[in-house]
Amino acid sequence: MEDLMDVWIETFHPFGVVLVIWDAGNHFKTLQDCGVLVKQINGWNSKVLTVELAKIQDAFELLDQIESSGYKPVMHIYDTGKLVLDNIEP
Repeated sequence: MEDLMDVWIETFHPFGVVLVIWDAGNHFKTLQDCGVLVKQINGWNSKVLTVELAKIQDAFELLDQIESSGYKPVMHIYDTGKLVLDNIEP
C-alpha cells in the first residue's frame, strides 16, 4: 500500500506538502477535533486520508497534535512528491 501511496503523491501532489493518515475512517471525530476538515459521509470505508498543507511545519505540527490526542495512526509526510518522514517506530 505504501508503494501505491508513493505513486499517488507523485502523480497528484507533486509540488505540495501532504500528511497521509492511515486508517482514518475509524477516527473522524478525533481528526475533526485536531482541525482536519473532514466529513464522515465523504470518507465511507476510508482506509487512508491525504491532507494537503501550506508548509511542511504545518504537517509536523498536525502530526504531533493527532498523536497527542491519544490516536496514533501510521502517518507519512510528503514534500514535493517525496517521503520526508513517517511515525513508524523501528
